[in-house]
Amino acid sequence: MADRAQDGRGILGLLRRAGPGGPKVVLVEGEPGSGKTHLLSEVARAAAGEGFAVVSGRSHELGQPVETGPLLAALGAAAAGPASPDGPSQGVRLADGLRTALEARARTGPLLVLLDDLQWADPATIAVLRTLPARLAAHPVRWVLARCTVRGGNAVGRLFALLEEDGAVLVRLRPLSPEDVAGLVVDTLGARPDPDLLTLAERAGGNPLLLVELLKGLRDEGGVTVAWGRARLVSPRLPQRIHTLVRHRLQALDPAARQLLEVVAVLGPAFTPADAADLLGITPAEQLPLLETALTAGFLTVREEDLAFRQELVRQAVVAAIPAPVRQALHVQIGRTLLGRGDRVTDAAAHLMDGAGPGDPPALADLDRAAAKVLASAPPVAADLARRALALTAPADPRWFPRALAAVNALLAAGRPAEAVELAEPALRHGTAGPATAELLTALSFALLSTGQVARASAAATAALDMPGLPDELRDRAELALLQAEAERAGGTGVRERARAIVAADRPHRRAVTTGALTVLALGCWDEGDLGGALEFARAAVRQAADGPADARRLHPGVILAMLLADVRRADEGRQAMAVAAREAEALGQAGQEIPPAILRSRLHLAEGRPGEAIREAGNALETATAIGAHLLATAARSALSLAALRSGDLQTAAGHLRGDRARPARPGSSLTADRAELIEAQVIEACEGPRAAMAALTGLYEGLPEHNWALVGDPATPAWLVRTALAAGERERAERVVAVADRLARINPGFPGIVAAAVHAHGLLHRDPDALARAAAEHPDPWARASAGEDLGVLLCEEGGARRRAIQCFDEALAGYLATEATRDAARVRGRLRRLGERRRHWERSDRPATGWASLTGTERRVSGLAAQGLTNRRIAEQMFVSSHTVAFHLRQVFRKLGIGSRVELARFVLEHAEDRTPPENGTRPSGKPRGSRSRRPGTTRSGTRGN
Repeated sequence: MADRAQDGRGILGLLRRAGPGGPKVVLVEGEPGSGKTHLLSEVARAAAGEGFAVVSGRSHELGQPVETGPLLAALGAAAAGPASPDGPSQGVRLADGLRTALEARARTGPLLVLLDDLQWADPATIAVLRTLPARLAAHPVRWVLARCTVRGGNAVGRLFALLEEDGAVLVRLRPLSPEDVAGLVVDTLGARPDPDLLTLAERAGGNPLLLVELLKGLRDEGGVTVAWGRARLVSPRLPQRIHTLVRHRLQALDPAARQLLEVVAVLGPAFTPADAADLLGITPAEQLPLLETALTAGFLTVREEDLAFRQELVRQAVVAAIPAPVRQALHVQIGRTLLGRGDRVTDAAAHLMDGAGPGDPPALADLDRAAAKVLASAPPVAADLARRALALTAPADPRWFPRALAAVNALLAAGRPAEAVELAEPALRHGTAGPATAELLTALSFALLSTGQVARASAAATAALDMPGLPDELRDRAELALLQAEAERAGGTGVRERARAIVAADRPHRRAVTTGALTVLALGCWDEGDLGGALEFARAAVRQAADGPADARRLHPGVILAMLLADVRRADEGRQAMAVAAREAEALGQAGQEIPPAILRSRLHLAEGRPGEAIREAGNALETATAIGAHLLATAARSALSLAALRSGDLQTAAGHLRGDRARPARPGSSLTADRAELIEAQVIEACEGPRAAMAALTGLYEGLPEHNWALVGDPATPAWLVRTALAAGERERAERVVAVADRLARINPGFPGIVAAAVHAHGLLHRDPDALARAAAEHPDPWARASAGEDLGVLLCEEGGARRRAIQCFDEALAGYLATEATRDAARVRGRLRRLGERRRHWERSDRPATGWASLTGTERRVSGLAAQGLTNRRIAEQMFVSSHTVAFHLRQVFRKLGIGSRVELARFVLEHAEDRTPPENGTRPSGKPRGSRSRRPGTTRSGTRGN
């Protein structure tokens, strides 16, 4: 133990300074088990080696057989006889006798007096020690006096304080540091601890005795295994050694103090006197002697605002010693007490769950009340309480179904929809037609929607609404569930008529239902292509939800409005709506509510040319959505990540996100989110496998025009991409259908420049019209779409011939646009087009790199290395990066030279070892696993093929 070794060296250093100016007394103090006795024995051994004569003694808790017993025992002297009536007092005679004996010993050389456990010293010993060191100052006598700081009376504390004033040096033995705890584990077990064992060891609170007993007990009882220099915790059960040690300490207490410790141990690691007073039914004044006893015995310590157990292991042992039925009853009592006070809801819930048992109606009723009480303020706690109550209820119990309904609602509020679905579906088999079953169906609808099962969500809500005799509030909530599901599907004619009826109804609906109806109408108009009407409905939904109930804000009308504004590139108003959406999510304070705003921020970042920021936001959203089982939101987040990766040129990552979405069970039914994901998947397929492979994934989208227009208004670059892909695949009829719908959208939405420019762009591609493409390149409000139109114009000019200078100008402008939006793959493609025209544009950046090693590789060299490590030939790498095979060979030679290798096998090893350091590919990489619908084809890299969106 480094700490104790340092303390020992410090004491020995003091002892070596035996000159007149050196300290004569060293005081050692520490808590029980802190290692002071072991330290004193080490000091004695080392001092003897330094030429000291060592005498030692100790006091005993049960008292001394004679006064100054420790000193007499140390010196081997007999007690003084009875005092003479005319002579000095007994105390004076004892002090004189001890002084004489010590002086005699010191004449032969330096003398060290070690006295331990002085907290139990008798008054005579303390009186003698107050004066004797000073009276022997002229002699080579050194003193080391030790005491336990939490036991015995106050007299020894005053003695230590006075001696310190006289020049004594105080050494406090503090708990072991984490490093020394780990070192002691290694010393005791002969192996390094695994994290679980180290965590358990740290519960000894740095107390050496407790820690050693724990480790030896675990070893003796098979609680640890040692192999290959590693000690692994097998069972966290406390060994018998710890229980025996704590039991002996408890037995030394009076029953009232022991009862106090047992109750507060069940309460937790820390408590306040008010906690103990409420549980024991005594006043703080009545607690005082009991707390003083527990403090003196070393069980508790005082902190700034409460009291706590010194060591968690001791508390656990105290709890384990309480009979299980008693412990269970204490948990229930504590839970009720804390819940009644209302200031520690989470702690109350934990105790109630630990105390409740099957067939205990009062305890289960406590869980019910607790769950209802904390549902609004702490939904996760309410969900755990409700699930525990349900688990302890027999299926035949009349309370089973109400508890199942409460658990489903709590899980929804806690943002755990997957768990809600798992619980609600079997619970429906226990219900009968009526309001309770309708309420469960409504909750199931909300949960199914969050997990991406949109059609089933709509069916569940419809089933609830078909039940007769529903209270108005429940009917409105079921209506809201149906509207929310149909909004995700963009709704059919029937649901839109229902939404219009709600908005126009004379009977006032709840604001949440009206908000849902307005949202359905907004998305319906959007799908029909009526963008102005969609925005008006969306703005009305935001106004309706403002300062309204939580149900209205959970529809995220601010997110819907901001999404629509972002799609038509009304950036300023979109940012204002985004701020509203962020406030909506923050005000709800519910798990998962922050996901939709994060996905929207990702889309906004990408639209404004910041794919890195888009990836960060979507990544955060995906992590949260996956954690809570919100599959629909996870799909939206993966789509955003995939599109951002596609724009930045990392095709492998783009395809990987889509594969991750398909890894979970297939979702029945379709939705706007799923349809958008399929469109992005088709774009990835086209970039990886070519236009014909992409067309297989686009059949539904092409056939759905013109009834469904969401794809053509969701991104101003999409119409042109659909036309370009269809033409490259030889399907002109589908391209013509896209252009016809885009032209119609432009005619009915003249106030939206992005829609008009998108139509002009698509028209120019279909009819090979350079004037239309030039107009699109000038008028697109989206910077990436503007660059795309410029590239298309340059390609058309090259194919028609005679306009080389203008084509180069178009490509240069497109290159600048792609670089401004960090679309590195697109920029690389345009550089390739310029090279074929005899124009070269630099694409490297200066940076200070070492001459050799992985860090010396440029971004391009790392991308070439990554593709080569996947087994691609130089020709295939060249196709992916839009460069020549000779360029690839040059980069590989540079890589081999910098890494000092001679084969692709060695290169693959380097790439694997530095996988986390790889720069995202500039020109894209072929994914190792193909998206759905892909076939093995070379990527489209020339105008006879197509290019990525």
